[in-house]
Amino acid sequence: KKTCKRDQNPEDGKEETLMDYKRLQKELKENLDQAAEKLSQFLTKPSLPETRNGVEYLKNHLTGLKPDSLMDPIYIGVFGSTGAGKSTLLNSIIDKQYFLPVSGTTSCTSCVVQVSSNHGKHYEAKIHLLTPEEWKDELKRLVVLAERDDDEDDPVSSEAVSKITAIYGEGAETKSYEELCRMNCKIGNAKGVINLRKENKEDFSEALRPYVSTQSSHSGTSEEDEKGKLWPLIKHVEVSVPRMEVVPEGVIFVDIPGMGDSNSKRDAMWKENINKCSVIWVVSSIERIVGGKNHEILLKEGMKAFQRGMCRDISLVVTKSDQINLREYLWEKKKKDMNLHDAILDRNENVKQKTMQVMKKNLKKQLPSDSRVLHKDDLVYTVSATEYWNKEKLSKEETEIPKLRDYIQKFYLEQKRDILKDYVTEALVIFSLIQSLRSNQETQYQCGNTSRIEEFVQKIIGLGEDIEKCFTAIERPLKEGVDQAKTMCSIIIDKILS
Repeated sequence: KKTCKRDQNPEDGKEETLMDYKRLQKELKENLDQAAEKLSQFLTKPSLPETRNGVEYLKNHLTGLKPDSLMDPIYIGVFGSTGAGKSTLLNSIIDKQYFLPVSGTTSCTSCVVQVSSNHGKHYEAKIHLLTPEEWKDELKRLVVLAERDDDEDDPVSSEAVSKITAIYGEGAETKSYEELCRMNCKIGNAKGVINLRKENKEDFSEALRPYVSTQSSHSGTSEEDEKGKLWPLIKHVEVSVPRMEVVPEGVIFVDIPGMGDSNSKRDAMWKENINKCSVIWVVSSIERIVGGKNHEILLKEGMKAFQRGMCRDISLVVTKSDQINLREYLWEKKKKDMNLHDAILDRNENVKQKTMQVMKKNLKKQLPSDSRVLHKDDLVYTVSATEYWNKEKLSKEETEIPKLRDYIQKFYLEQKRDILKDYVTEALVIFSLIQSLRSNQETQYQCGNTSRIEEFVQKIIGLGEDIEKCFTAIERPLKEGVDQAKTMCSIIIDKILS
């Protein structure tokens, strides 16, 4: 028996399957082009108006089919609370440690960051800035928030002050909106889009950090300080890296800044971006799963995306799954003979089963019974991005990072298969209509068709007459019943009033 390449290596098999999909789409496109050309030739010949209109309609539908639907990207939205470890998670998924900036305690990512792959050898980024009009709208909001800075523990006011002083300098937070608009902004000449391009991952990451990290105002005048002052103006960033072996080409990760981190505009970011995502990862650290509500709010938003028809899959990704207080856990579970490694796996499995039951129960209330997500084996992943690199407490497989990658690969192929299937189905419908549409020269066919239509119309007329007879038979008794009811109603009312 000849061994298939995809049987020898699963990764090769996935690549081969995708190549098969692309080959089929290419062949179908060639057939569609040929059919459209033949229809165009037909339209140059004399024909009946009905036939001509039908052919033109089919030709427009053929040419309207999107030729490269398999090339459409698949967006994976990564949503979660501040400190959940979204950027750290993405770094491990794409196998690039410390690539996106990370922070252990604060909201590090200040804007929406998209991560995808490219065909080149360079790391590239497009940094999109707010327009002057957008910044003025934002500035109005910041001035109002900065006026609440009497409470040092108010993170909303503190961030507003940081943004204002980063752009206009120290002391600017005390000025009015009109005064700030009249000030000579230090970086008022910033371009609408800033481009970065580096060959080395470390150099690129270092160059990117000032633009996407939340920073306080800088006192220095170095180039790095000037870059850092731009962060309040950043709208979103598109990052592309050389082709990744661990993630399929065409997958775009959307890293959304922390939800519920006291930034109303940032909260609006994930609500806006969720609509274009085919996959949603709700990310929450393991210590916030029990008793935490943020992941439940995000899950509800994900379910709404399902109902709007954009999202096709949703998962809860529980991060920092290596963190555990062994003594407390053993006391709670009344266990004595369990080491750290086994306790972590035991706790993770318990969390996974408990949250998965709740998720499935809620999903069943919101989604159609035939939704694919309801029949998934894994709705919850307990991952540890830190242990993926350290391998001190858990093996790489036990961190479930490889499992998440497999999930991406599987979903990617399923989506491409479904897209191709829909594409082929639509094309077959059009070809079927073309086949049923005969030339105006086939008079015998047309006469036969007309005869059948006339016969069908006569049957409809006859059916209408039969229905009329049925209603005639019951119309008189119904009228008598209505009249009798009116008479009885008058008698009863007279008795009551008298």
